[in-house]
Amino acid sequence: MSHLFKSSRRRFALAAAIACAAFTAPAYADSSSGTIGLLLNVTNACVVNGAASVQSNFGSLGSINFPDQPGIFGNVDGQLVGTLGALQVQCSPNATPVLLIGAGANDAAGARHMASNGTTVAYRLFSDAGRTTEITIGQQLPLGTATTAAITVPIYARVNSGGLVLPAGAYTDTVQVTLSW
Repeated sequence: MSHLFKSSRRRFALAAAIACAAFTAPAYADSSSGTIGLLLNVTNACVVNGAASVQSNFGSLGSINFPDQPGIFGNVDGQLVGTLGALQVQCSPNATPVLLIGAGANDAAGARHMASNGTTVAYRLFSDAGRTTEITIGQQLPLGTATTAAITVPIYARVNSGGLVLPAGAYTDTVQVTLSW
């Protein structure tokens, strides 16, 4: 029995030696080396509201929904609410993004208006909660120098019936926004 065991061990050892010899790299007399070059050009980029990639058209940034009002009302305030709460812009570090707050669909005489069935009501956009710094039509909002953190851009609004009794209806407008960097 021990003879069979020794014979099996010898065969295993021989097979292992052959396998090792087959997988051992041959010895070379000389060698030479080189390099592999890699290149990735990264340009400045910005994304809005946590998007995973840069979009040429970022669609709706959110909405400003005023509370329901009777036909005549004083100042009523609203705030832009998007998918992440306030508008969020994230850009490459050291980029200098700018938001251009453009015209609405119902602008008239340099003022923004919401419309319903041919009736309009003026409203204003602001960059501060106190509604003292108006964002005029075509105004650029510099967002500073970007870091790795998202830049929060609050946008506030105010509407007032101006002492007029408005017909019932859903008053709407759509303002164009362009992000440049």
